[in-house]
Amino acid sequence: MSPVRRLERFTLPLTVSGTRVEVSGLHRGGTGTPLVFLHGFGSTKEDYADVVQQERLADRPVLAYDAPGCGASTCADLGAVSIPFLVSVAEQVLRAREIDRFHVVGHSMGGLTALLLSDGAPGKVASFTDIEGNVALEDCLLSRQIVTHTHDDPEEFLARFAERVGGSRFYGGALYASSLPHKVQAGAVRAIFESVVDLSDQGRALRPHRRRPALR
Repeated sequence: MSPVRRLERFTLPLTVSGTRVEVSGLHRGGTGTPLVFLHGFGSTKEDYADVVQQERLADRPVLAYDAPGCGASTCADLGAVSIPFLVSVAEQVLRAREIDRFHVVGHSMGGLTALLLSDGAPGKVASFTDIEGNVALEDCLLSRQIVTHTHDDPEEFLARFAERVGGSRFYGGALYASSLPHKVQAGAVRAIFESVVDLSDQGRALRPHRRRPALR
């Protein structure tokens, strides 16, 4: 069995659309086309850390990072953290890590981010794997609560959101809800949720785009 090649931590300061962010990530070098992981809402880069246990990927370059306002990444203006903002963050992180072509795996919020990222730079995407991505209005089960259960206080909204999810009939709901306060900054929730709902409701995530290729 090949030895486990550990992921190294890094911190990357950026300015995105005039907003200062500090990205906390995991990476390693290697050979072949890099794997880039974009986490979902309520998740972090550590969700993908077990990739090091996959012997077949032992030499593969890997990049995973926390979206601003999530995990250990910070943002000077949490109200700016929309999906288009996260696409711009991804573009800058990839540029800073000198990754020109990559396989991208996105979960939920990260899946929608990856979809728009792929659409903007199709020649750079070797493959795209979407895990429960928000692409249509029926996918907005959680994010639509920013409309159906709106609250002016971001902290109160997140607390009540966690209560509803924790008490739901879905497997893993209580575990997911218990970690939310540690993985998401309340001030980022509204902008994220509103942009997810907008992109999904208007069909913009599924609309054919000018440069979208068939990903292989």
